[in-house]
Amino acid sequence: MQITIQSGSARRYSLTPLFKTMLLSGALGMVLQPSLALAQQQEPQPTAAKASADLKDEEVERIEVSGFRGSLNVALMSKREAVGSKETILAEDLGKFPDLNIADALARVPGIAIEQDAGEGRQISLRGLGATFVKTTINGMESASAGAATDAAGGSNKSRAFDFNVFASELFTQIDVNKTTSAELEDGGISGNVNLQTARPFQYQGRKFAYNLNGRYNDVAEEITPRGSFMFSQNWDNKFGVLFSAAYSEGLVQSEGSTTGRWNINNPSWAKDSPTNKLTSAPVFQLSPKGAYTNENMEGLYLPRIPRYSIFNKQQERLGLTGAVQYEASDSLKFNLDLLHAKLDSTMDEFQYSALLRGNVSSKTKLYAENLVVDGNNTAVAGVLSGVPIRSEARKDLSESDFNQVTLSADWQLTEQLSLVALAGYGESKLDIPFQHTFGLDSFNSTFGWSYDNSIDPVALLGQTGTAIGSGVMNMDMPSFAFAPAQAPGQSYTSDQLQQLMLDPDLYSLGLVRKKTQAINSDNSNLSLSFTYVLNDDYSLKFGLNHRVFNTANVQGDNAWKALNTSTNKTSGDSAEVLVQQMDADKTAGALYALSLSQAGQHFGNAASVPGSSTLNAGSWLTADYNKVLAVFADEAIFQAKERYASTYEVEEKVTGAYLQLDFVKQLWDSELRGNIGVRVLDNTNTSRIVNLDHIYADGYTAGRGDGAALAAGYGFRETVSESNDVLPSLNLAYDLTDDLVARLSLSQAITRPAIADLASAIKVNTPDSKDPTATIELGAGPTLKPYESNQIDLALEWYFAEESLLALAVFHKNITGLSKGSSQEVFNTAQLQAMGIDLGGVDPATITWDVTQLQNTPAEGVLGAEFIYQQPFSFLPEPFNAFGWQSNLTWIDYKRDIEDPFTNVVSSMMAEETSRLSYNATLYYEQDQWSARISYNFRENYIKEYLNKYKDESSFGRGYGDKGQLNFSSRYEINDNLSLSFEAINLTNAATEQWNDVYTPRPAEYLLTGRQYLVGVRGSF
Repeated sequence: MQITIQSGSARRYSLTPLFKTMLLSGALGMVLQPSLALAQQQEPQPTAAKASADLKDEEVERIEVSGFRGSLNVALMSKREAVGSKETILAEDLGKFPDLNIADALARVPGIAIEQDAGEGRQISLRGLGATFVKTTINGMESASAGAATDAAGGSNKSRAFDFNVFASELFTQIDVNKTTSAELEDGGISGNVNLQTARPFQYQGRKFAYNLNGRYNDVAEEITPRGSFMFSQNWDNKFGVLFSAAYSEGLVQSEGSTTGRWNINNPSWAKDSPTNKLTSAPVFQLSPKGAYTNENMEGLYLPRIPRYSIFNKQQERLGLTGAVQYEASDSLKFNLDLLHAKLDSTMDEFQYSALLRGNVSSKTKLYAENLVVDGNNTAVAGVLSGVPIRSEARKDLSESDFNQVTLSADWQLTEQLSLVALAGYGESKLDIPFQHTFGLDSFNSTFGWSYDNSIDPVALLGQTGTAIGSGVMNMDMPSFAFAPAQAPGQSYTSDQLQQLMLDPDLYSLGLVRKKTQAINSDNSNLSLSFTYVLNDDYSLKFGLNHRVFNTANVQGDNAWKALNTSTNKTSGDSAEVLVQQMDADKTAGALYALSLSQAGQHFGNAASVPGSSTLNAGSWLTADYNKVLAVFADEAIFQAKERYASTYEVEEKVTGAYLQLDFVKQLWDSELRGNIGVRVLDNTNTSRIVNLDHIYADGYTAGRGDGAALAAGYGFRETVSESNDVLPSLNLAYDLTDDLVARLSLSQAITRPAIADLASAIKVNTPDSKDPTATIELGAGPTLKPYESNQIDLALEWYFAEESLLALAVFHKNITGLSKGSSQEVFNTAQLQAMGIDLGGVDPATITWDVTQLQNTPAEGVLGAEFIYQQPFSFLPEPFNAFGWQSNLTWIDYKRDIEDPFTNVVSSMMAEETSRLSYNATLYYEQDQWSARISYNFRENYIKEYLNKYKDESSFGRGYGDKGQLNFSSRYEINDNLSLSFEAINLTNAATEQWNDVYTPRPAEYLLTGRQYLVGVRGSF
């Protein structure tokens, strides 16, 4: 093994070829040679190991788990017997904890932290690494799940990260989390593999019916919604069985608070190629000097891009169905058929009341500083600007996520020594967003005041003429706002006067009618054969083949198109979504469409504390009447969404794999050594198809250009194919140092493939014009992009110091190659631009310098982590305290990458995306015969969501989330064997989701609260 440390950079280490040789030949030979010798000496016969394995399988199928403590104990036994690092959640646990979906159920597993959206878990992080590094299978088959989310949470999912919020927690009876890899596990999870197992009838004896009915209340939305599930199973003596389960829930969750989008830097001295520039592209935002505020003293100040209050009102309807059939054809052959359907429909009503402090250079809107207060980080924490466009938006999104999967598997004992597990499956995941409608009421030439400093009243600032830049501090999560729509500066107002102005519809006009659509359709098929050959009592040889095919297609549409002259192939005018501003006033007058927030059936301030100095509150919020605007403009040409061909792509991924693994159990120094050693070999073919942009006109939305005119769709595709191979060795050892002490060692190589969207060769272009001079090209990396690759070492020591108790420490080191967005400045000729579907009209291409960005593979960087687990029932205490118990875990990770600052070109060692340095979970439970209660706390430290180097005209570098801890409570009272009452409370402390911009000086981008949720219900079984 070779370890290298570089000063000022992330740690790096690599497994040398010598180590690979040792792993694959030396160690394999040491273990395999005795087994082959023994196999030659012995006649084939039933073995104790095989009999034990058969008995163990039978016991697992018939296991009865009672209570939360019982589920913990069974999971603990499974962990102890495992060779690698493994965690398990069992059925008694799922569905009987405050879990709104399966992601929330995973939140307390050691090493797992969740990322939330709209008050629910969406994706998971395992051992500190981001969601893209987790491989998820359902019933043993690779699965993909894509859902939609609020824009604040990243929008629709085009990555490999699995959206767990599509699935109700009640659909599954067991979850296995493997944190170390082995040859028999499917590839793709550098941080680990998660398998979700739905219920099967042979798990239960005879006939069984279980139910769970709840009422769910959110104290922000102030509405009660239903949630329920049931399961029916019939088992005929383990010869034939059927099972059906269903889970249905409705939920209304309202997130409310403040957002800014990003922050702008004022850089009036910017000049092309100037070494003093604070931006690397011409600024799109700039303050105009006035009075005491000059270009010189406003240079380098940061201002919020779109300061606003925000409401995300999300109505969800979740349905899950499972079916299972098991048939034992003979003592040696058993079939399993598993069916799964999940559907998540979301309707989101979004409201924003904003000051548009962005893009004013291209729109030729002059913004003047009337008063400015700045903190020590050059952040304008308070101030007043004039000439500001105010916009009040009403938006409605509809999204439909559908997931279907069928798997057929067979367990076949071919001979006394050879067994086969065969699996064939097909799954599909569809995300359909038929519309995202946004309507905006605009009030131009307004005066706007804001304050993030609780000692400054923005209303008082409005009437003052600043004579110098003041000094303040940023100490408010919720800023205070003072809006004076359509009012010139220099006037003083009371709060009441400003609120009357804000509610005057004659001061507004309709300024935005936006429509977006999207569809992501994916399907995957899987065929695998896994053989086990028992050599003798100590050795088993596993080998197998699998072939899987994954296809996905993305189509997006919007009405951001411009008028097109097909004869000249030139566009003109503004984008369609804002052409409403040029219509007659009698069709766009604010009085035709305006109504108050309460009239729209909305409220604001149940969770977020609106500062008393703010003029914007529930009573002064004027918004657009969504239904009225839609009725008028639904059939207007400017409201029609057209396909944006540059965003269209299809990706196919074919993976054929083979593995060989030796499992062994040996007595070493009077203690048991368990282990496996093996290798998985992969052949991968990726195909990317994008629209041939030569067939698309300059607007990007019209097909039929050139050779495309002869094609039925008006365009053809360009196809790129890439082939690669991977060899992934692994070694796992577990040694019983004593009866109570287990040591583990794992060595492996693992991969995680890039996000699906990154494998596409799609192109995103911003063509410069008189209103927007920026010239940017974002190139899709394409199928030649290599996967993340990791060399991994895992060491663990587990002390089972008392019954049902564990004290464990694991340390791990990974060496992970990365992907980062590289950028360059390029000048292209006409032919090169045409190949990318870019038309500059009469502009000389030699005069345009393009900012080109594209993902690229980066060298490996070291990851060091540690995991601590403590679990114990307090049985040693006197009554009634002996019914208490504790479960806790903590994960620490140091995963840094070399990141280049796009503004200074300085390379620094920074935490990798989606990586929290610290996360922990703790549960205190009390359980006796009739009633039980649990309180759980989950914490995830701040993390970078992504390093943004594409906003080089604004100065946004990086966005991330702040620390978040959530407290949940669950209790149950058993009336009799078939009926119990339950009460659950989620997010008891009303913890906020906080997002920020800038890795050096975090500035608030989002502060949203979802409130508390309560569930009261009945459950039982018979």
